[in-house]
Amino acid sequence: MNMKLYALILSTILINFCAAIVTAQEKQYISPNMYSHGTQGQRIQQAIQDAIATTGKVVIPRHDIVTNTNIWLIDEAILLPSNMELELNNCTIKLSDRCRDNFIRSANSGLGIADIRPLQNIKIVGVGNVLLEGASNPRATGDHNKSLSLFPKAGQSYGSDAGKPNENQKGGWRNHGIILAHVDGFEVSGIKMKDYHAHGLVLERASNGLVKNMTYDVRQSVSIAGIDRQILNQDGMGVRFGCKNIIIDNCRGRSGDDFINIGLTDTGVGAGEENVNVVSGSIYGGEADDIANIYLQNWQDFYSISHRAIRIMPIGKLKIQNVFIENMVIHPTSFRGLNVEYATNISGLFVRNVVCHQPVLAKGIRNASFRDIIYYGNEAAIDIENSDSVVVDYVKRLSL
Repeated sequence: MNMKLYALILSTILINFCAAIVTAQEKQYISPNMYSHGTQGQRIQQAIQDAIATTGKVVIPRHDIVTNTNIWLIDEAILLPSNMELELNNCTIKLSDRCRDNFIRSANSGLGIADIRPLQNIKIVGVGNVLLEGASNPRATGDHNKSLSLFPKAGQSYGSDAGKPNENQKGGWRNHGIILAHVDGFEVSGIKMKDYHAHGLVLERASNGLVKNMTYDVRQSVSIAGIDRQILNQDGMGVRFGCKNIIIDNCRGRSGDDFINIGLTDTGVGAGEENVNVVSGSIYGGEADDIANIYLQNWQDFYSISHRAIRIMPIGKLKIQNVFIENMVIHPTSFRGLNVEYATNISGLFVRNVVCHQPVLAKGIRNASFRDIIYYGNEAAIDIENSDSVVVDYVKRLSL
């Protein structure tokens, strides 16, 4: 065979082979970079819509080739349906100053949606250095109990919507970072959340999930025209009504309010309404809304600026069964440590291998154990003792 012809044939084969590989790789996921029209947020949502019937996976890369920027600026929440994986690959997603919404939310929920249909199998996976960052000038901050103000004082939280007609003057669930409501089977991992507007990650009536490798970084204020304006709340994580069978592993960083808060108050406000702290509604619906089997493990150097590192609070009729807290190092600067409230509504609290600089408070708890806890401080290490239903084993105070 003529050598030139042979080389041409071989080259063609190699080109076709490489093209086939690229095509196969492209079919593994959809990227917003495949779309040239619409805002950055619209292109992300279009990729998700097209992935529903195809790949089931969307990847947001570091660089947006359409706008030629390394920041994905979104005006509204990214909505995720069932059987969807969203990979955040070394990217930064930032809320625009027009946004009064979450970064990411399960697509079954939102303003005006009273009937929330269950979803399943949702993954939000960060690869490399991933950052979700709040707006430079947020329209609203704080939870449902907070009033907006341009110059917030006690009980108020900053929001540029303050005083504007036809704009809600309270905070609420729209200020949270990530919300998964009524989702069975989920993962949220590998993400740093910075200067979000109320709570970082909120799980509502969600089950059989994994949260891991999360970092929270807030300071309870935003700088506007060179002046710090108060932002209230900024909890790290909320585990709300109906959550069951969830592992939360390897978290760190600082929150404003509680780093994690397990429980919820029944305020009588339904799903999809505005002045409520959870999009799926804060009405206790009986046993199905009880919380069970929550595993907090392997957290390092986490703390709350002004509240509790870990707060468990089954208020009213809410019951919590089986919370496991293991291998924790609470940062010395945390305002409070592990605090258990409404303890008579808890059955099964297991705490082991904890280093803290604030005492463990769990007065009234039953069916619990506290083992291998080192407390650095001058108060009593724990406010309960051994009893027929509580084991306190090697809980030691070391003076500073």
